[in-house]
Amino acid sequence: SAANAQAAKSAADTQMLADDFDTFLQLLTTQLRNQDPLEPMDTNQFTQQLVQFSGVEQQIRSNSYLETLITSTKAQAVNAVVGYLGSTVKAQGTTTNLTDGGASWHLTSPVSAEGSTLSISDQNGREVFSRPYAVSAGESLFTWDGRMSNNQMAPDCMYSLLVRGNTANGDPVDINTAIFGKVTGIDVTGDQPVLRLGEVEVNM
Repeated sequence: SAANAQAAKSAADTQMLADDFDTFLQLLTTQLRNQDPLEPMDTNQFTQQLVQFSGVEQQIRSNSYLETLITSTKAQAVNAVVGYLGSTVKAQGTTTNLTDGGASWHLTSPVSAEGSTLSISDQNGREVFSRPYAVSAGESLFTWDGRMSNNQMAPDCMYSLLVRGNTANGDPVDINTAIFGKVTGIDVTGDQPVLRLGEVEVNM
């Protein structure tokens, strides 16, 4: 749709230039017919205007070629991203879907972080779950069963995980968080393709 709209704009720009050029030629012809033979008009001005029209025309053509190239590139991106549909992917991020009473986050820590704390918030930023958690060195998986701190079950929707990493001695640790999800849709209207994991969106 965006490509079609841009192509229509280019066609409109080209038509406008053609109309302006026709008007320019009509005015030029009229001026030449009615000029004073003893004081002929300066042709340099006409030449400059013709050069300007030519420059604008070339720019419009260049834009048209670029739009064709962009359309072709996006078509290739669509072909690449379609292969992700139905697949389960891992992506950098902290927000994921709670589905059927379960949500998982992939944690990566450079060292053991036994003094860490996990905090889960809902879509409104309200904390619904918090607990101390010993994060292992390397890669590990944290799975939340959907039970909130008040012992009630959280509704299925999007939740964000915040990991405050600390060693047993209280030294801060930078812990990387990633999410898992099944690709249910794609979006190629932006600058780069986006994968939809339920309600969560991640760049390809």
